[in-house]
Amino acid sequence: MSAEPLVLPRRPKAVRLFPGDLNAYFMVELERAEARGRIAGSADCGRLLDQAAAKLETSRKEAEGELARFVTRFAEQVTRRLLHTELDKGTHQIEAMVRETLARSGVGRGTCVVHVHPADAETLAPVVFRSGTSIEADAGVARGCVQVTTPQGLLVRDIDLCVRHAAELLHEHLRQSHSAEADEASSDA
Repeated sequence: MSAEPLVLPRRPKAVRLFPGDLNAYFMVELERAEARGRIAGSADCGRLLDQAAAKLETSRKEAEGELARFVTRFAEQVTRRLLHTELDKGTHQIEAMVRETLARSGVGRGTCVVHVHPADAETLAPVVFRSGTSIEADAGVARGCVQVTTPQGLLVRDIDLCVRHAAELLHEHLRQSHSAEADEASSDA
């Protein structure tokens, strides 16, 4: 033992003598702590670390999935709001929408009836369409939507359905991108 004075931060409550050096003392204390279950063995620590990493990875995947759903819903709501703002202002280019719907109908020069909202019908009143095409105001059709009745059936162009379909495509794209990134990350590991 050395003759140097020992400075303690506070007065000890109990003292005991330990035969041996400081390393021997720490080894005995470590064994006692392990016996009491205070310190897990390295295998337990590794297992716990693996469990924590797995939980973290699961949480990350859930968060990314939720982020994709949030982005999709947010984009859908913003798009819907912008479209309805344009509809309210009457700047939604209903003529172009009707012409595109007619072109997709496959009727050619055949007879068809285009059903649109009364405000849209008023906008289309001075517009000349191909012969055999008539425009009808229909309060059951939402503003900006077009329904074309043809001899082959009904063709519907609904803005809300288009927005919903676009949101579904966006969500699928985000999901596939995330899946591809996850596959790439796991192949790098």
